[in-house]
Amino acid sequence: MKTIPALLAALALLAAPAHADPFSDFQTRIQTDYVKPFALDLGGVLGGASAHTGRALGLPGFWAGGVAAVQFRPDRDDRVLRDAGVKAFGVPLIEIGVGLPFKIDVIVHGISAMGASIYGAGLRYGLYRTELVDTFLPNVSVSAFADKVNHKYFSATHGAFNAVATWNLPIVKPFFLAGFDVTEVKVGAAATAGVSGAKATARGSRFSAGVDLHPLPLVSLRGAYTLRHGIPGFDLGLGAQF
Repeated sequence: MKTIPALLAALALLAAPAHADPFSDFQTRIQTDYVKPFALDLGGVLGGASAHTGRALGLPGFWAGGVAAVQFRPDRDDRVLRDAGVKAFGVPLIEIGVGLPFKIDVIVHGISAMGASIYGAGLRYGLYRTELVDTFLPNVSVSAFADKVNHKYFSATHGAFNAVATWNLPIVKPFFLAGFDVTEVKVGAAATAGVSGAKATARGSRFSAGVDLHPLPLVSLRGAYTLRHGIPGFDLGLGAQF
C-alpha cells in the first residue's frame, strides 16, 4: 500500500524535534539527582505517542501508521536536556493496531531513531462503542502500554495507562484523554564517576484534547494539545484505518 509510506513521511516532517538526538549529551551531563526529572520527561512523550482516540477498532478493524508526541520544553528540573540547550523534543513511533473480539485492540509499536531503539505493545478495551442509533454518546476506552528503550547511554522501561472519550461524528471526531505514566531510567554510561548504574522512577500525568479527522477513505489524522506534568505539547497520528 503506497499510501502508508507517504503518510509516515508527512508525519516525520510535522513531528521532527528541534534536535535530531536530544539525548546525545546524556553521558556528559547526567548526575544522580538528574535521573528522575529526565525519566519524567521521557515517560511523558512515550505515553503521548501511545495515546489514541476512545473508539475501539472492532473486529476486523486495523490501523497502521505513525504516531508522535512533542513536548515544547523540558521540565525545569531536567538538567540533562535543559543544560544541553534542548527546546522542543519528542518521540515518533511506527504503530500497528488490530481489532479483536470482545472490543479488545492489540497494538504494537516501535522505532530505531535518535540513537535509541524503542519498542512496546499494549491492549485497549472499549468500555462503550456507539452504533448508528446512539452516535450522540461518547465512545469510551481504557488502555495500558509497556515500552522498553535502549540507548547507548541509558535504558528505560515505561508503562502508560489511558482513559479516553470520543464522539464518533462524521469526518471530525473530538476526543479527551487522561493518562498516567510510570518510567524507570537506568544510567548505562556516565562521565561522572559513580553515576553509572544509578536509576530512578518518575510518575507523571497527561491530559489531552484533540480531534480525529477522516478526510479521505481509510485515512485517519489525529492531533491533540497535551499537557504532560503541566508542560504543553502536542500529539499526532497519521495512518490508514478500516
